[in-house]
This record gives sequence, C-alpha cells and structure tokens, in this order.
Amino acid sequence: MTPFRAWRKRPAPAFTTPPRRARWRRVASPGALIAALLCATLPGGAAGQSGRVTGTTFVQALDVRPLVDDSVPVGLTTGTGPYRQLEDGRLVRCVDPEPYCRYRRPGSRVLATPLVQDLRVTAWGFGEGVSAHAFLRGRSPLGRDDVLWPRADDQFDALEAWVQLDRERLRVRLGRQFTSNGLGVYNFDGGAVTAQRGDWRLEAFGGLSLVEGLNEPHTGDVLAEIDDLPPDENAWVLGGRLGTALGRRGVVSGTYQRVIRTDRASLYSERVAGNLSLRAAGTTVDAGWIHDLVTGEVNDALLRLARPLPRRLNGTLELRRHRPFFETWTIWGAFSPVAFDEARAALGWRDATGRLSVDTRGAWRRYEETNAGLESIPLRTDGWRVGVGAEWSPRDALLWYGDYDVDIGFGASSANVTLGGRWMPDERRFLGAAVTALQNIYEFRVGTGRVLGLHLEGGRDLSRDVRLVLDGAVYAHRLTPAPGTADWSQRRFSVRLEWTVGADPGMAAPR
Repeated sequence: MTPFRAWRKRPAPAFTTPPRRARWRRVASPGALIAALLCATLPGGAAGQSGRVTGTTFVQALDVRPLVDDSVPVGLTTGTGPYRQLEDGRLVRCVDPEPYCRYRRPGSRVLATPLVQDLRVTAWGFGEGVSAHAFLRGRSPLGRDDVLWPRADDQFDALEAWVQLDRERLRVRLGRQFTSNGLGVYNFDGGAVTAQRGDWRLEAFGGLSLVEGLNEPHTGDVLAEIDDLPPDENAWVLGGRLGTALGRRGVVSGTYQRVIRTDRASLYSERVAGNLSLRAAGTTVDAGWIHDLVTGEVNDALLRLARPLPRRLNGTLELRRHRPFFETWTIWGAFSPVAFDEARAALGWRDATGRLSVDTRGAWRRYEETNAGLESIPLRTDGWRVGVGAEWSPRDALLWYGDYDVDIGFGASSANVTLGGRWMPDERRFLGAAVTALQNIYEFRVGTGRVLGLHLEGGRDLSRDVRLVLDGAVYAHRLTPAPGTADWSQRRFSVRLEWTVGADPGMAAPR
C-alpha cells in the first residue's frame, strides 16, 4: 500500500453498475483488425519479426451484500404520505391504494470472484519503423453470482489496437488508440499523425469518438445505463496539438478538439486548451487553461509554483478555478454546474540522509452562488482540507509511513488515517501491512460512518519474467446512530500474476 501523497478523488464503491452484454464488436475498427492480425504472427513470423507479450492475471474474492426487494403491511409503518418509517427507523415507500409498502434491504452475504486477464502485445520487424500494439482485456466471473460484478458478461475489450509507422521526424498510427493532451485523455478509432522539426512538435488526430475513459461509442448501452437521455448519433473527434520547447527552460503547447455528430447536425463539444511548464530563478511554474467554445465558459484555469527552500524544504502553491464540463448531448449541463475557486499549499521536508521525510498540505475552496437552499438555513459556500504525512526508512530494506487527511466540504465531511510499513529485503520480494481508519459524515444525512481496516500484501518474483502478488484486507463498518442500517463490513482477497514472454526490444539479447 503506497502512502497518500496527493489530493485525489475517492474511488467509487464496487459493484454498483449493472452488468452489460458482451461487446465483441469493439475490435471492429480497421486498425484494430490489422493490429490483431499482426500480433497473431508472434513469435513464429518471418525472419526479423519478433514481439513481446506482457500479461496480468488478476483474481479477486470479496463478500458483498446485494440489495433485495422487500415489503411490509401499511399497518406496520408510522407517518403519512408516500414515505414512512418502520420501527427500526428504515424508510419505506407507500403508494395508495396498495396494502404494502416497499423498500430495499441488504441480503445475505455472497462471494463475488471476478477474473480479469490483461494482455499487452507488441510486435515489430514488419519493415523499417513498422510495429503493432494491442492491449486486450478478458473478464469472467468464477461462480454463479455474476450479477454482483459490474461488466461480468462483458467478456472482451480491445482497449488499444493499432499499427504504427515511425520515422525520424514523422509518426503515423492507425487503429484504436487514445490521445493525451491538455483536455484530458480521449479514446477513438482512427488515425494520428505526429511531426517533429527541431523544438516544434505537431500532432493531428481524428476518428470515431469513444466516450472518455470508457472505450465506448456515444450510442453504446454504457451511456444508456448512466444517463437518461443518451445521444442518438455517434460522433467524430477531430483535433490537433502544437507545442515547442522553450530552450532548456520548459515547454508550451496549445490544443484544439472538436467532437461532432457523425451526421454533422450538431456539436457534442468544442474546446481549446493551453499549457505551460517553465523553470526560472529556481522556481517551476506550471499553468493550464481550458475554454469551452460552445458555452463560452472557462472550465479550468491553473497556476502552480514550486521551488526548493532553505533547510531542505520544498514548497508548492497552487491557484485554481474549475467549472464542471459536460458535452452538449447530456442533460446535466442544463443544471448550470457551479464553479469553485481553490487555493492549495504544500510544504515538504527531507533530512540530510534522505531516510526521513515529512509533508504537510492544505487547501481552501469557495463555491459560486447556487441559488438553492433555504434563506433561514443557507447552504455552505466554502470548504477546506488539510493533511500531513511522513515516511521513515531506518535501513534500506524497511519503510514505515503514516498519513492523515480531513476534508470539510459542501454538506459532508471525511477523515482518514493510515499507518503501515513495508519490508523489501531485495528487488524480488516484499511484504507490507497497514491499518486504516475512515470516517464519513454523509451528504445531508444525520449519522457518521466509520470503517476500520487491516491490509496485508506480499509479492515475489518466481522467475525473471514471472511475479506473484497476494493482497488481503478486512474492513469493519459502523454507522452511528444506526436505526435500521446494515453492516457493510467486507473481506477482500486477490491474487495477481504478472508475466512476460519475449525480449524487450530496447535491451540487448543475452550472449
């Protein structure tokens, strides 16, 4: 378990998305098919052809309590109207003239055992500068309770599959790929061309747009499950990026991107971004700006300053303005998302030996007026968070770490602490243990949720190309006050096998 070292979004709870139908059609792009055919030649192709396959086999087991439908007679409830209470405080929904009120309750514990197989295949030797790459993922539930695991029946995905021609100043890539630029990471089925001359670099890309982070088309059923009004037409993504080095001091770049319906009847999005990273007078300056050309709003503006300070200190100051971005096909943009301004600061220290380090961080944010809530009880318009962490390595093979964070926000708050250690006698083995405590006050609810956890992990290289990692955790959940609430305590265990077949093209073959 790595220590908490940066503000980050909390992962969504597991097992909240319903399963979907298998999508074998995802490898249907021409580039994906070409890449799959080239990769199929490994390793016994023509002379000079070679390849490398990296795989991760991941099996997880965890107990969950699925929600089940239940009902009680109206006479066992208190109150009036459509929502009433049971004796233990649980809310139920009553619809006249039905004699029963309905609700959902946690069922018995069951074991979910998902299996995920990742394959990364790289092939080369088809000609000067020609290579192929594929990132494939297979899924299967080990057991009969596949409904408990999101995407249980989505058995196969081609996350990447492309062929590439690479020359000294030009690179051309065709197939399923992604672009990472100042606007984020966008997946698409199509082509990308990158040209470089001196310090200048120009990238142009385009193809059938896949929803950001989902590898799904705009009309796929994934969107239908998370949005009431998914788009009725797919989309093309077109864009480019131009950047240059500022000598040895830094880099600057600008990005333009347009996502348009395939029938060209309307835009899904059109945005521009600028990014700057500069080192001057011992200070590193990072700046970013994203502008939505459809709404005329600034989605993100960032300025970050970082520099070393006396007495082995390092300081960082960050100012940011953020407004949530939604493509025009979704209804969520109609709710006028509220922007916030935030100031962050961090201060770190490391001793002369490099074995002890401490860092502190804090942030304050202010939200724009929401025009919601009651005049007598106005909604909170600010929030703050602070944290402190430390690492201590008394000797090379041992690391101790601790971390504490608290976040007081809009209608909710959270705090967490982690204490742990890791033993690494050499590069081939490691053992780790950590204890975690979480406390959440949920959005606009009365009650405090607490989670206590114990986490154990270990790994060992079985050979030069095979590595085994084991991971287990127990979490105890409590909610106080707890009228009619369920115990969401959970046990988790996983096995991960990482393996490689083939030589690294960047390394000389052993003699």
